[in-house]
Amino acid sequence: MSTRYFLGRASRLPDGTPSAIAKQAASTPLRLGPLGFAGDEQADRRFHGGPDQALHYCPAEHYAALAARFPLLQGFGPGDLGENISDTGWLEDDVRLGDVFALGDCRIAVTQPRVPCHKIAKRLDEPDAPAFVADTVRLGWYFRVIEGGVVQPDTPLTRVDSDLGAPSIAALWHLRLDPAADPALIGWLATHAALGGAWRAKFAQRAEWLARNPPLFR
Repeated sequence: MSTRYFLGRASRLPDGTPSAIAKQAASTPLRLGPLGFAGDEQADRRFHGGPDQALHYCPAEHYAALAARFPLLQGFGPGDLGENISDTGWLEDDVRLGDVFALGDCRIAVTQPRVPCHKIAKRLDEPDAPAFVADTVRLGWYFRVIEGGVVQPDTPLTRVDSDLGAPSIAALWHLRLDPAADPALIGWLATHAALGGAWRAKFAQRAEWLARNPPLFR
């Protein structure tokens, strides 16, 4: 699969919940700015969108796993999980916090995992889908835009920089609520400039909790 790009308009799910989770593949050039692709919408900006979540990436490998787990899904595929970008070859275990990717002349950087929410369940009509996504760490992740511009719909996504000392997306997910996490690591993440602000705040809370409740064994 080559890199694919998706845009969505805010509408309503079958139960009336406002959402832009259903996206359509782009076929014309895309203008990329600090908040993502022009024309892409978020229905609830309290939890979606903003500079730290300008673009959502979903590995294309995850579609088959979801279809296998939920065989009643009909017509499920790329664009159905709210993603803006999808491709093969990039997974949560090997993509790291702060990794920089190129979209032609544009540059984007990994900020945080995507937290699966109830809208996935409503979109797919599968109540267990968010738990499956979380438990199997098929999350995808968000990018912030470092350098915007115009992205052609056939532009490949390529990684151009990676800090091997930074945690992977999968590691970040596991660290988020790990009661035995290294307090020094959690404190470092709480101030890590590449991490999204909401996640930095969560790690700051974890650092405070661990300071009051140091793990007995590590």
